[in-house]
Amino acid sequence: MPSVTRRTQATRQQRREDIERRLLDATERLMRDGASFTELSVDRLATEAGMSRANFYVYFQDKGDLVTRLARQVFGDLADSAELWWGVASRRDPRDIHAAMSGIIAGYRRHQPVLIALNEMSGYDPLVASTYRELLTAIAARLTTVIEDGQAAGAIRAELPATTTASALCWMVERACQQNLPERPADYDAELAVSLTEIAWGALYLTPIPRT
Repeated sequence: MPSVTRRTQATRQQRREDIERRLLDATERLMRDGASFTELSVDRLATEAGMSRANFYVYFQDKGDLVTRLARQVFGDLADSAELWWGVASRRDPRDIHAAMSGIIAGYRRHQPVLIALNEMSGYDPLVASTYRELLTAIAARLTTVIEDGQAAGAIRAELPATTTASALCWMVERACQQNLPERPADYDAELAVSLTEIAWGALYLTPIPRT
């Protein structure tokens, strides 16, 4: 019986993830076509995702619940990109930071509609605003550990307060992407990745970036 229960729970979880992915794709399609998330009705979102309004409410309380769930997916993708830097044992190669920044920027570019919706709704929905900060705080906590490990290894400046520095860098990257990418063409992304790499390396590491 326990194994049957686990299989049932796994099936429900998979179904929920499939529904969320379909709604993420639907939301991004509609917003790329010019719709504002605040103007999109549940009926339109559900129809675009190939489901009924009633089915939408089986999984989500309202649009605020939807956007916070979608945000968790998107920020999970962004954190995966950051691991291109954070997950490297040495963490002393600027190319790793550049790979991470490039991946984060690409993620912001790819999921721009949902991130715009998240920003829109956080202005008047306290739950959405709280979720936004929670997601950034979790990423900053991971970077805090990276900074502390680098300080212990003698690679990162010992005088830096790890938590404060991590929070400042995370919000810097978030704001740079959120404010600039919607107004800039795709060829701007490479320039931004280089700039963010230079800033992060210069702020954290004791040695200058090697120049070839």
